[in-house]
Amino acid sequence: PGAGDPLAAEAAALRALGAEVELPLPAVLAQDLQGEAGLPYLLLSYLEGTPLLELAGALDEEQRYAVGRALGALVARAHQYSAPAYGALDPARPPAYHPAGAVARAAPNTLPARVDDSDVRYYHARLQAALDAAHGAGELDAAGAARLVAWAMARVASTGQPAALTHGDLRPGRVLVRRRERRWSLAGLTGWGYAQGWRPAWDHVALMEHFAGPEYFSVRVGYGNAYDESTERRYDQLREFALAPYRLVLFLEAGRADLALALLSRGEER
Repeated sequence: PGAGDPLAAEAAALRALGAEVELPLPAVLAQDLQGEAGLPYLLLSYLEGTPLLELAGALDEEQRYAVGRALGALVARAHQYSAPAYGALDPARPPAYHPAGAVARAAPNTLPARVDDSDVRYYHARLQAALDAAHGAGELDAAGAARLVAWAMARVASTGQPAALTHGDLRPGRVLVRRRERRWSLAGLTGWGYAQGWRPAWDHVALMEHFAGPEYFSVRVGYGNAYDESTERRYDQLREFALAPYRLVLFLEAGRADLALALLSRGEER
């Protein structure tokens, strides 16, 4: 949900990041998103590497930490690209580079602009859609939905920032590693078909949930350390108060209303 067409999302994200030649990302070689020549397609360059999912045990803790740091730095760079709007990406209007701390200056003698709360409005729409789906599937009753809304809206806050380019599906199967001179390192990040314009917290909670096993502990630590070093914005860092509302939506969209409800009793206010 939120990403739209996978081919369009991946094309928009990778086209935007094409200038980042130092990042280990696939390059768009050709595309026909409308299927004018037959079926729609997106042709990407080959990245040499093996999914971390297949050989996490082959890396020692130091190497896992290094992979996590490299991944955190890569994602932080991607988040410096801003989408024109929250939600699905448009290949005709791909995200643009918006370095951290870049703020438009108001003209002299003008009133301060109203804080842009489009992030909160989009969050609420996404939350409501997930709640409606859970209720329709019989996973959640009206009382439970009302409790989740109250819990979430008491914790989500507007950042006043444009929509960041998020990967949308960080998981071990998307992360490629490669061995050189007896050391494993990050070789690439694939699977941009869920890319969308949202807040960095969306990628953070996906990584924390999808890399939840003990074998990925050092990856999580490395990712968090590298990412938090890239920004002074506390609401973009891996801080629980910023992550909790997005974890709620992640659980609901995954069909796990039970886990969403469990957040209420866990007292996630850190």
